Amino acid sequence: MKPIFIGLAGLSGAGKSTLVDHLEAQGGVNRFRLDAYYKTATDCPKLPDGRLHWDLPESLYLDEVLQALVNLREGNDIFLPIYNRRLCERTGQILYKPAPVIFVEGLQLYASPAIRELFDLRLWLDIDEDLALERRLQRQPDYDTEYHRTVALPAQRKHVAPLRIHAHGIIDGSQSIKTVAETTDQIIHQFLGL
Repeated sequence: MKPIFIGLAGLSGAGKSTLVDHLEAQGGVNRFRLDAYYKTATDCPKLPDGRLHWDLPESLYLDEVLQALVNLREGNDIFLPIYNRRLCERTGQILYKPAPVIFVEGLQLYASPAIRELFDLRLWLDIDEDLALERRLQRQPDYDTEYHRTVALPAQRKHVAPLRIHAHGIIDGSQSIKTVAETTDQIIHQFLGL
């Protein structure tokens, strides 16, 4: 039996990982992190000052993501890269087995039409930019707010936010995790006809 693919996208800091943590803890869902496919320091796009630009679709090996998801869709096991963001390198791989429901989450998840079309259900975790930044700083106090203001946010406005139109369901990410999870469960249950 082919797995059901559910995608979850939204701005950085929207709570995607927190939501999938919650759903994964309930069982029956395997998480697939788009972040495992960030490019190495050699391949990642760079800013004029030489810093890596993490906030573009071109910052990910999207061709590898597509192939991995196609293999999972066919019921095959894959090897998922282990990516170390601090080193900007892959440090290994782990065996990933398909589950009845595969929940794929990531900032640039809907950037590729070919990847986008693989999903049975596409969700968007909606949040305003200020709250997203506040949450980002809570989990990463040393986050470079100048980078955020001049690089990340403009890139997200251009490359991520417009993809909201491709979602089948919009979830208000400003609410409590309990409410967000309940809303997500309702959308999924409705989709599955439960």
